[in-house]
Amino acid sequence: MMECKRIGFAICLSSLFSFSTSSSLDNAGIGVYWGQDIREGKLNTTCDTGNYAIVLLAYLRQFGDGRNPFWDFIGHDDGVVASQIKHCQAKGVKVFLSIGGPITFYEYSLNSTEDAKRFANYLYTSFLSGRFGPIGRVELDGIEFHIRATEDHWDDLVKELDFFRRTKGRYFHLVAAPRCQIPVHNLGKAIATKLFDHIFVQFYNDPSCEYNIEDGTKPLLDSWDNWVNLVASNNSLFLALPADSSEEESGFVEPDVVNLEVLPHVKKATNYGGVILYNRYRDIIRNFSGEILPNVPKSSFFLNTMGPVFPYFG
Repeated sequence: MMECKRIGFAICLSSLFSFSTSSSLDNAGIGVYWGQDIREGKLNTTCDTGNYAIVLLAYLRQFGDGRNPFWDFIGHDDGVVASQIKHCQAKGVKVFLSIGGPITFYEYSLNSTEDAKRFANYLYTSFLSGRFGPIGRVELDGIEFHIRATEDHWDDLVKELDFFRRTKGRYFHLVAAPRCQIPVHNLGKAIATKLFDHIFVQFYNDPSCEYNIEDGTKPLLDSWDNWVNLVASNNSLFLALPADSSEEESGFVEPDVVNLEVLPHVKKATNYGGVILYNRYRDIIRNFSGEILPNVPKSSFFLNTMGPVFPYFG
């Protein structure tokens, strides 16, 4: 796919924040995790903001090794999620299911290749096929691997899901969401398959590669550069950050620092994909997405580094 710099900006505008049916993006956008705080509001309201290209349903937190699959959209009515998903998709927002989550609270693992195949079939049938499933009749746009437990058989799972999307006649996206530390824990073997379309690297909760007051953005940007060199060239690479400071997550970066120091650097990568925020409720409080949105697309540039920044479309 041609990059925006090789075609007219008017054409780029028409594809802003949209995904193609392949692994690349026409332009970069913002994603957000939804489902972990009732105060975040409804899913359709999230999509109506116009700030997000991707919404991640968090999390399918229990599965594998004989466990009954269990998802946890805290406080939200599962019975209306299907209609809200369709509302988002009609607006051009991609909706992914995030599987896994913080292992402290959640229980998941795969004990064999066959276990991975069974779970892949469950994911496809329940969330990707359009058949009636646990949250209604939906065709989600992809699956995100938010894995923090073991290293075993996640590569088998991504291979089996890739088989489904190549043989069932409908493309869906596969996403890895590793922590920023390299060597990669938990998802290393899966990422090595080069079957993921997008990599959402979590640059928080890890002092070795997150922003801090003493070192500033250096640990984060150094780690980003390592990831650019690590992943497959057809993987779009996203910067995952907390949307507000909290006791639960370290590594919060103020939006002005993201605008002035982080985005100008990470957007140099040819496979830069955008920014992922955790989570929707914190973004409501901080308006992080609103503050960085003009500078996230690949085609934007900084008119004045000491003042407001705007995307360039002319």
